[in-house]
Amino acid sequence: MLQAVRHRGPERLGGYVSHAVALGNARLSIVDLEGGIQPAVSHDPEIVLVFNGEIFNYWSIRESLIAKGHRFETKSEAETLLRLYADIGEEMFRRIDGQFAIAIWDGRNKSLILGRDRVGIRPLFWFQNRELLAFASEVKALFQLPSIPRKLDYRALVQTFRFWTVAGDSSGFEGVRQVPPGHYAVFDAVNASPRLTRYWEWPFPGDLECLRLASDEEYFQVFAQEFRESVDRQRMADVPVASYLSGGIDSTVVAMCLADLVPGKLRTYAVTFEDPEYDESSAQRVVADHFGFEHASVHIGPTDVSDHFRDVVFHAETPLFRTAPTPLFLLSKRVHEDGIKVVTTGEGADEILLGYDLFREVAIRNFWGRQPQSKWRGRLFSRLYAYLPQYRNPRYLNLLLDFYRATLLHDGDPHHAMAVRWNNGKALEVFLSPDMRQRADSYNPVADLESWLPQGYMAADDIARAQCIEMQTLLANYLLSSQGDRMSMAHAVEGRYPYLDHHFIEFAARLPRRLKLRGLKDKFILRNAFGNRIPEQIRKRPKMAYQAPDLKGFFVNGRAPEYVEALLNPQRLAEVGLFDSAQVTQLVKKGREFKLARVGMRDNMAFILVISTMLLDDFFVRGNGLSFAQQTSASRLELIEAGAHGPS
Repeated sequence: MLQAVRHRGPERLGGYVSHAVALGNARLSIVDLEGGIQPAVSHDPEIVLVFNGEIFNYWSIRESLIAKGHRFETKSEAETLLRLYADIGEEMFRRIDGQFAIAIWDGRNKSLILGRDRVGIRPLFWFQNRELLAFASEVKALFQLPSIPRKLDYRALVQTFRFWTVAGDSSGFEGVRQVPPGHYAVFDAVNASPRLTRYWEWPFPGDLECLRLASDEEYFQVFAQEFRESVDRQRMADVPVASYLSGGIDSTVVAMCLADLVPGKLRTYAVTFEDPEYDESSAQRVVADHFGFEHASVHIGPTDVSDHFRDVVFHAETPLFRTAPTPLFLLSKRVHEDGIKVVTTGEGADEILLGYDLFREVAIRNFWGRQPQSKWRGRLFSRLYAYLPQYRNPRYLNLLLDFYRATLLHDGDPHHAMAVRWNNGKALEVFLSPDMRQRADSYNPVADLESWLPQGYMAADDIARAQCIEMQTLLANYLLSSQGDRMSMAHAVEGRYPYLDHHFIEFAARLPRRLKLRGLKDKFILRNAFGNRIPEQIRKRPKMAYQAPDLKGFFVNGRAPEYVEALLNPQRLAEVGLFDSAQVTQLVKKGREFKLARVGMRDNMAFILVISTMLLDDFFVRGNGLSFAQQTSASRLELIEAGAHGPS
């Protein structure tokens, strides 16, 4: 199992085995390089702990435990967590700040505790039957156990069609579940149902006292100070820290603040594209030159997406709806080759500071819905999407307005804000096979999602609800997973996310909404808090969604890679039984003919959903193609004796 995730921690495999209990760790050394050995084990009482990630306040916790009489043998986070659990038990999760997946075997009461960080940066999967309880950072490790069945979960596929990702504790595979963000699970026996506790929730407007200051300028000053402190906490490492640079305001502010805190020139990394539709290299260069960063980039050519998409799906382990993880997979490979283990990123800014078009779209729909006969209110969409050339075409805009007009009626649906996206997702089900469509019709993914929404959801307004769903679905289960952890840790690179520091999230929740969304100006406070330090063209640059070539990335000059032809032929599609072969054949035909005018967002999403799911079936259900043995080299397992970190 450890060998299967060796890419996450290539420096050492450590384990503890006692009777029917085994815990292990593949280590990536970032803090206390010499002393942070895992598992951390105490003998009296018997407690064993393994974890993946970083605990940013571990030093202050360590000092407080020393003051209570605890004695330490190392300076490691693992030993600190072990002693904290011995001291206060499950309450430890509320005390620790960081990004983590933690597993604790408590020999005193024969229980296993699995805990995950507040926003879901680090993954944690588990499987249970009558004889076995197993956990891992990645599903491929669980699949090393022969008693765990390998079967795709049709509900996860329907969820991904609707929400663009799985929801709640789902995974892409039947029987494999994940600990949701902000939760810990306690298993009192191998076959006992877990006791699941939510120890943190995303704050809704009104949950925390609103911050009331006299002027925008005062808000700007407080915001800048809070964010600098977040970057300072997140840079904790005994190794160099670099930063990703997209060319947008989010990553620019992160890199600027980090550069103020680290010695020498900050190293920054970016992806560039040969296709100008996706390329942001000119903005990246403006930022790098302005601040004097030591900048490097990975160039994405016409076939790079399809050439590496198999590796991406192998590491993502879930159906994907876009190819955007692929360039980030290649970027982390370059970072690893340069000897860098830690990078900061701008992920999370759009969720907490209302940066997505979705939030402004909801505002326009609600504004227009109050006077649905108005001829000018709906035309605000042309301002919202002014950067897209098709919105300058009156015919296209009129068609779009007709589409949105049908969504204006607010009939009390608590998910009205998501109606447009979810209706588009529902329409994708035409690509499912007749049997799968029948299953989809009898399954309600929205009800599954609702069971995970926090209590404040129903009382919130549409924008706050949309923000909550983005955090519950797309952020945790796609952006931080398929596009985050799984792509960076595929090459032993750890991402850090200053916007998602929970102290900063709670601070941002206290800000009046007008500081985040002012009219149709997104992330207003972020664009203004750092004044003239940021180049004007970057500060005023409209939000550009990070994308990569989807369907056209697989058909260069009308030809697709061999694996695409093999997996999407009608016979193979019929064998798997998930997709309608006639519909998929039509998609492939569009790709071959390269008639981009006939390929819209729906076709692009459908193609990526189909090919990624077929790859999952090929790798994990049928056992073909890639395997962990091809990804890593074998390594010796070092077993830890009981009492290695025994309390005095």
